Amino acid sequence: MPVIPINAARVSNHLRTFSLLQVSRQNQVGLFRAQNQIATGLKFQSASEDPAAANAANVFDRRLESMGQVKKNLQSVNAAMGSVEGAMAEAIELLTEAKNINLEAIGDSSSTAERQALMTVVDRIIEQMVSVGNRQHLNQYLFAGDYGGGRPFEWDGEGVIYRGDAGLTEAIVDSSLQEDSFTVPGTNFFNAISSEVRGIVDLDPRLTNDTRLQDLRGAAGQGIRNGAVRFVVAGAEYAVDLTGAETIGDVVDRLNAALPQELAAANDGRGIAIGYTGGATPAFTIADVGGGNMARDLGIHTNGASGPLATADLDPVMTLRTRVSDLRAGVAAQLGEGITIENGSRSVQLDLSGAETLEDVLNRINSTDIGVFAQIGADGRTINVRNRISGSALRISEWNGTLAETLGIRSIASATPLAALNDGRGVETVAGADVRISTANGGVFDIDLDGTMTLQDVVDRMNTAAGGSFTASLSPGGDGIEILDNTAGAGTLRAESVNGSFAYEDLGLDVAAVGNVLTGRNVNPIFVDGAFSALIELRNGLANDDRRMLQRAGERMERVLGDMLEVQGQAAAQAKKMEDRSERLENELTATQVMMSEVRDADLTEVIVKFQQMQTALQANYQAASRILDLNLLEFLGR
Repeated sequence: MPVIPINAARVSNHLRTFSLLQVSRQNQVGLFRAQNQIATGLKFQSASEDPAAANAANVFDRRLESMGQVKKNLQSVNAAMGSVEGAMAEAIELLTEAKNINLEAIGDSSSTAERQALMTVVDRIIEQMVSVGNRQHLNQYLFAGDYGGGRPFEWDGEGVIYRGDAGLTEAIVDSSLQEDSFTVPGTNFFNAISSEVRGIVDLDPRLTNDTRLQDLRGAAGQGIRNGAVRFVVAGAEYAVDLTGAETIGDVVDRLNAALPQELAAANDGRGIAIGYTGGATPAFTIADVGGGNMARDLGIHTNGASGPLATADLDPVMTLRTRVSDLRAGVAAQLGEGITIENGSRSVQLDLSGAETLEDVLNRINSTDIGVFAQIGADGRTINVRNRISGSALRISEWNGTLAETLGIRSIASATPLAALNDGRGVETVAGADVRISTANGGVFDIDLDGTMTLQDVVDRMNTAAGGSFTASLSPGGDGIEILDNTAGAGTLRAESVNGSFAYEDLGLDVAAVGNVLTGRNVNPIFVDGAFSALIELRNGLANDDRRMLQRAGERMERVLGDMLEVQGQAAAQAKKMEDRSERLENELTATQVMMSEVRDADLTEVIVKFQQMQTALQANYQAASRILDLNLLEFLGR
């Protein structure tokens, strides 16, 4: 079979020219890009050249930017922590110096004049310690917490007030954007705020329709966990979805909207009551749905009640919104009376009439500007008051009524443990009788306090010994133990020590009677147990030549020094952690920069070789083009 030859069409000159131009342009573009890569050191100039690499570069770029800021944060943090550690070391050195002064003063070799001369040295130490407490780094106080109102510590010659708080200054110190603290509040290192005058009364707010479910401990003490409940009444089932209910009023409304007319739900001030509306009284069952806990938390779970459901106490916690009229289950006295707050020489008679909410009460106490602040206790049941002034005794007593007792914040009460008195030193007793009470008719009564645990125990022991000659009780105003002489005669009512016991002084009975009444001192003040209190106690002991006070100052300094050294150790560990983070961040920065370079940076050797190859190809292309484009018609036809 014959083979028919293929008639190959000629390639037009136009097509040849177009092809040459395209190749030339591609070579020129390639040369241009290679030239830019050589000039800039980058693989690409725009994302369209390499979208995948450009996206990776953007990710690395953002990460480098973030780590750069973290690096700056860590540099500031490390500098601040260096300042903190230096200030701590200086404060510990000052307190150690004061401790040595105390050891010198308490010895028998020191005279009264020498002790009083040492007081000026202690004054200097207090001033230097206050200066350390007000130390700054980059215009930020190191020991102020979140307080932004100026110097946190102030010494007025009587006490050192701390205006700061327990806040911690934090910064982002990790590439994972984790925050950590780098300052130490004065509450931690200097222990510049006292423990609380802890409320001794559960103020037990009444349940109202506006009470939020999140503010309830619930019948099981586990809070309220939202869900659905199921009622079965006379064989009929009723589902009630309580998910999303925010208040007790919401729960009651939803229950009543779903229940049959024979049953009704109501808030009785303690919890939710389920009862009959009249007429038929069928038995009913209430259960949780889907493994929930709502019915149990609300205290309405039952397997077949044949009468009204007994109410469970939902135990609301106190909040700033709690109304005063709802305290003590709604039967508390209205705040038409007042309280007396004394803090050293500072004193205020505070009228709380007209306060409607707990927030109003706390604001009035905290605005007195005598170095106290009140807050709701962590248990949500009590009001607690703290002392901000080191070296100053905080006392809270009654003013024309019993309001301090009603609120549970009177600093001394019948249930106060003897061990808590006198700044936790308790009452020092001896074997045998401790206190002697002498009455107007010449009667003498010795009282042995061994075995007593509370102020009420002491009062009872006194009344038993008195046999009616005098009556001991807690002062109505909240000052201390009050003794009423029931006898008549030429003698004087007085209390004194027996067998060298300090009990009568520790009970505050070392005062003179007025007529037939001896009202003891309030010996349960709240002191700040910190560095400044120790220094001021030392100062006062030197000024008064009081060896017992000097001994207490020495004990406090020993305890406080241990606490300060512990906090210093924690700060040093935190500083070491920050340094380790800086080192890790440097390694992360280096690794990220390497990955960024691999994605974005050009290999100059490779690019130069490619540039030379493209330059050679372009030159060859131009030579071929010159030969093709220079052909005349006869040459072209001849080919």
